[in-house]
Amino acid sequence: MAVLGTGVSIGSRTVRVLQVKKQKDGSWQVLKALSVPYDGEEAPDSRRVAEARAALQSAGAKGATLVGLSGRDLIMRYTQVPPVPDWRLEMLMNFEIQEVSEQSGGDVSAAYGKLDIDETTTGDDIVLVALAKNAYLKPRLEAVRAAGLDPLGGCPRAVAAYWTYKENGHLRHDETVVIMNVGNENTDLAIAREGELVFARNISGGSKNFTDSLVSNMRVNRATAEKLKITKGNITPRGQAKYRDSGEEKVANNLMGVGGHFVSAFNSSVMFAKAQSKVPDCNPDRLVIMGAGAKLRGFAEYLESNLGVPVELFDPVDDLNLAALSSDAQAALKQEQGGIATTLGLAQMAADPEAFKLEVLPEADRKKRRFLRETLPVIVSGVILLIGVVAAFVFAGRAADEAAREKDVLEAKARVFEANKSAYNAARDRVVRINDEKFRLRRLVALGPAVEQILGVVQRVVNDGFEEIYISKMTASLEETVIDENREFIPEVEFEVTVQSTGERPPQDAYSEFGVRARGEVQRVGGMEYDEIGGLETEGAGVGRFKFRIQQVKFPERVKAERAAAARDGADDGNGG
Repeated sequence: MAVLGTGVSIGSRTVRVLQVKKQKDGSWQVLKALSVPYDGEEAPDSRRVAEARAALQSAGAKGATLVGLSGRDLIMRYTQVPPVPDWRLEMLMNFEIQEVSEQSGGDVSAAYGKLDIDETTTGDDIVLVALAKNAYLKPRLEAVRAAGLDPLGGCPRAVAAYWTYKENGHLRHDETVVIMNVGNENTDLAIAREGELVFARNISGGSKNFTDSLVSNMRVNRATAEKLKITKGNITPRGQAKYRDSGEEKVANNLMGVGGHFVSAFNSSVMFAKAQSKVPDCNPDRLVIMGAGAKLRGFAEYLESNLGVPVELFDPVDDLNLAALSSDAQAALKQEQGGIATTLGLAQMAADPEAFKLEVLPEADRKKRRFLRETLPVIVSGVILLIGVVAAFVFAGRAADEAAREKDVLEAKARVFEANKSAYNAARDRVVRINDEKFRLRRLVALGPAVEQILGVVQRVVNDGFEEIYISKMTASLEETVIDENREFIPEVEFEVTVQSTGERPPQDAYSEFGVRARGEVQRVGGMEYDEIGGLETEGAGVGRFKFRIQQVKFPERVKAERAAAARDGADDGNGG
């Protein structure tokens, strides 16, 4: 089944929505496409979000969605970490994110991804961290939800620029490519080396800089300046330029100096990438430009002349399957001339679970998504398994009854036909086997709910202030015993625990406090016993391991009955007094 993906870009002048589906032949089909410009001047952020909400609802898109992030409310940084397990990396990144959050004023959401960089000078992993202010991020995610979409989170548009060129362009493994998306207010820049992302950043300033130059130098209002930029803008190097009239040349003279901003952005990004990615030979072989701001006439030629590397103007629309769109929608998409590129990258990343992407989500949303992705399927699987076991137990009981009746019939026949003893013996063996299977299934039925109850006890204790504790291993088993002349099976679960100090308390204190809290919770629930297996074993500074066992000595029904009886006895005593 093909997976749908939707990309949403909420820019300062335009809202863009794109939904795609990957075909069996590897090509991409566009199912929904919408580009809605704001009226008049650049809209304030609240209006941008409102426009996006309306555009998403009118587009009728659905499914998993990534929202593009850029600008001053987005922070991107890099950190070096030694090769560590995923749980350890998550802990290190949480410390890093908390530190950056405090430096930036707090109330941010974050995501991180390990970059695939070979031949690093230190041997450490390079991790890209993206943080977005919640005042900027949350309204965008709420607009997506209001339209009935499932927001995976926000993703830097620089990462989307890399992915759209990797998926739709010509990214070779023997070169280093700088990919630049020129928006109205911001420029998103990524660097790919040997086909993999090694650097991404967003830079303040985009094609609006050209408009601002015309407003200040030619003393015209912003609407006129924007029109002049589109109709007469031309920054082709002077030796190559051919102007259609003196007005175009005048506009060109006022725009030419602004191009230096993008030259500086290219050069500073390359130097920054070498320092951050620890790849000293990260020397660009070419530059790819995309986005609405890249359409300015002569822009590619200007950059090529000043940077000394080939420059490609990238527009992915021609390679997309647009058959599902109306003729008007197809024409509008083609007129974008690359402006839709990063939105396409967002949609393709949302549709591809293997794509490199950062999903920036508020912590509450992240916990909810983790529950839906990981915990809920385990619970559902357990319920399905339990239902299957119960059904098998019922069927086994019926089979046992039928076998017993068959045994009675055969015994009667054996009395009449003594020679038929072999059939009788076979039936008796069958009854024994079915009874053994019945007891085996009964043990399975007993184990499921008990393990779920014991896990609930442990999870409540761990989640209540023990962030440094991780369950490394869990083993469930049954101990057969006789209660009231009946065979019963007492479930027990053994846990192996890792303690990783967060700095607030040493492992020994966490271990001691956990034991006290766990015993208290077990006593509160009733019908269980908590036993430690040995003590705390240290494994270096701030790390330790210990084991414990929880056994269900009384089934929940019996615990409830005993408590009800005690309550009644207490009420009787009170009345009698």
